[in-house]
Amino acid sequence: MKNIFKVFSIIAMSALIAVSFTACQDDQDPGDDGVQKTLVITDIPATLDSKPTNGKQMTVAIGAINKQNKLDIVALDQLDITGTTVTSKLVSGNEKKKGGAFTGTGDFYIFLFIDFNGTTTGDNQLDDDIIYSYGAGSKIDKQTSITTATTTIGFDQFFKRQ
Repeated sequence: MKNIFKVFSIIAMSALIAVSFTACQDDQDPGDDGVQKTLVITDIPATLDSKPTNGKQMTVAIGAINKQNKLDIVALDQLDITGTTVTSKLVSGNEKKKGGAFTGTGDFYIFLFIDFNGTTTGDNQLDDDIIYSYGAGSKIDKQTSITTATTTIGFDQFFKRQ
């Protein structure tokens, strides 16, 4: 997979984002219902930061806080933006199920990485990426419930991370 290095870089970047979380989380371990989860992001704007989004790549990362109060990436997917909606059949990031269907249920953090320069290797591969986090318009990371086979979230529910 030509983007494997980028995926690992995104995981590392997500780990850095985890530093912004408070240590007093009251999160529960996510469950597993055996049903593959699909995430639909709607109303993606045609431009972000004056850059067109059509034809760019988006990586979706789903995270959960583990018992050590650290962010674990539990699901990933990479897809091309070809309009205002993307549909992601999430792939498990769990070590035991790596590459299989993500079937978790519970409350999760969602991050979107949008690649504007197409760089998949090297030190500056994330330089031109824009990172968005689910926050329901609050500018702070929030969890969203993923309990049904398909979860739909409007892009306006994400905020740009600085």
